Amino acid sequence: MTSKNTSYTSFTRPIVSSFAIAIIVTACDPGTDQTQIEKLKSERDSLKNARTEITEKIASLEATIASQDTSRQVRITNVTTIDLAPQTFEHFFTVQGMVESDQNAQIFPEAAGKITSIKVNEGDKVKKGQVLLTIDNKIVGNQIDEVKSRLSLAEIVFKKQSSLWDQKIGSEIQFLEAKNNYESLKQNLEALQSQLALYSIYAPFSGVIDEIFPKEGEMAAPQMPAFRLVNTDNMYIKSDVTERYLSSLKAGDEVNVSFPGIGLKQSTTIERLGSFINPNNRTFKVRLSLKNEEGKLKPNLLAELKIRDYVADSTVVIAASLVQMTPSGEEFVYALEDNKAKKLTVTTGMTYNGQVEILNGLSGTETLIDKGARSIKNGDTVNVQN
Repeated sequence: MTSKNTSYTSFTRPIVSSFAIAIIVTACDPGTDQTQIEKLKSERDSLKNARTEITEKIASLEATIASQDTSRQVRITNVTTIDLAPQTFEHFFTVQGMVESDQNAQIFPEAAGKITSIKVNEGDKVKKGQVLLTIDNKIVGNQIDEVKSRLSLAEIVFKKQSSLWDQKIGSEIQFLEAKNNYESLKQNLEALQSQLALYSIYAPFSGVIDEIFPKEGEMAAPQMPAFRLVNTDNMYIKSDVTERYLSSLKAGDEVNVSFPGIGLKQSTTIERLGSFINPNNRTFKVRLSLKNEEGKLKPNLLAELKIRDYVADSTVVIAASLVQMTPSGEEFVYALEDNKAKKLTVTTGMTYNGQVEILNGLSGTETLIDKGARSIKNGDTVNVQN
């Protein structure tokens, strides 16, 4: 500091001396002529030029001091950092679906009449072929009894005529009439017995009686439903998926399914993809297998499907909040290098759940600045506080 002051003093001393001499000369000679005035003006101009040089010299010295004085306080921003490592990046999309069952049906009677008995209750599990309901069948039953009686007699007559015909006794016409009468009554009995079966309702498949519509004593008719039978063991999910994902999915892909209505989740797989694009909404059908071990799932239950459409192994993945953008649209992050912030330009890929894949600009070995990254600029000194 002393050498700087000495330099400044030696530089200014001749100027001050000249200024003093000029004053003395002027004071001693009041009758200075024009030549002397010109000399003074010249001296004045020299002093002005010297003053300009001094001002510029001072500014230069201040700048040098500012750049070299380590005692000046440097702004340091406190930050946190994260160390990168290659990892797997997955992208999912969510779509709604519906629980369905191929064995979910309303069951109708095939004959009209008064309901004589209902054999089951709502909620009962039934097996295929089990009787669910009976309808008054007295008329058909009486007809069957009558035909049986006639058939018994016709059978006796036919057997006798057949024996006689074998012995070459009697006419062929008598034999044929007995045979035709017997076979006709036999067919009538079979038809009446088939008709009698229509007066009972049988379970077409195994399942659960979900709803019973009529009551005992009421009239049944073919156009009036009697039961709703549901098989909750063989169910599946159907969903409409937009065509943009057609090339991303295939049978066997794993899907995470949740049922908001009952708070249940499970993992399943895609059974098959539809082969038709709906022209109205540009979607295709996706069918997923379903497990219903607890029996909580019901047809038409709403399902939310989380389907993976993209995966990248051993890639660079960072929090999307770390990526900043310049006014021109350039994306960048800040890395830590020698306690300073280093701006790195990056190219981002897909984003999911707050994470983004970095396609270019990072190797996966960098240490990125996390908290405080938006308060710094390239080259700033930072203080890591992890």
